[in-house]
Amino acid sequence: MTGDNLEWLPVEDLEQGFNENKLDSTHALTGKDLKLFCDNEQVIRLCFGDGGLLTFSTQESPTGIIREAYEAFCVMPDIYFVDFVIRETKSSVSLVLDFRKKKSLILMGRLSEWKANEDFLSRSKSGVDLSPMAVELIHANIDLPPEKAPIVPYERTGDLVGKRVKYTYSKIHAYEHIYLNHQFYTWHCLSGPEKGLADTDRCDYFKIESDLYLFTWREKIIPTLGVVLINLNTMKTSGKLFGIEIETGKVTNFAMGAHAQLLNVTT
Repeated sequence: MTGDNLEWLPVEDLEQGFNENKLDSTHALTGKDLKLFCDNEQVIRLCFGDGGLLTFSTQESPTGIIREAYEAFCVMPDIYFVDFVIRETKSSVSLVLDFRKKKSLILMGRLSEWKANEDFLSRSKSGVDLSPMAVELIHANIDLPPEKAPIVPYERTGDLVGKRVKYTYSKIHAYEHIYLNHQFYTWHCLSGPEKGLADTDRCDYFKIESDLYLFTWREKIIPTLGVVLINLNTMKTSGKLFGIEIETGKVTNFAMGAHAQLLNVTT
């Protein structure tokens, strides 16, 4: 960690500027009523209503009592990124809805209470993921029960490994990512409030379509979960940052997007 400014900012202080280059949200899903048949044997129902609200229910809550505001972005024709927060449980829900393949990837995140209450050194000695964010990845069919079509998960991929990419979020916010291997990447702030800060964090990569990747990471210093769809054809990203203030429990969740520039590739 080097640079001019060594102050780690809470997620809520990063929102301004990260949405300048994001995709426009869409209401194309309004009126859709979907069933997601998941590889954990759950069935999730998503009903997209008017006014940017959706209901989210499972077999355990069939009445659809979870009703939240959502944002949706069309990242490719018939492929959407959908994001919302379940306020009652302070959980993040991000989905890839791929109507081309009738597939979905659901990413659910929340604060791990026991890790949040452990100091960093104790977490390090325990050998667990150092981030206090807990993540569950679920693969699903859209409106296709597994007895009619087997659930085929999106493949983990190493296509990004070795790439160094610059992401410009606004006129003053720019970061570079170096994708080290299948589990870790390094980020470095080139300009903006975090200029000079850098860290290496745990991550996951999935190939959604040719040149379209879902990249997710969780930071260990500030409790942060990031989920981004990277389109290497248009060189644009669409995603979100989710964070929780441990002392107060305040939830921050906002959409973001960037212009991407491939700086180099190391093989």
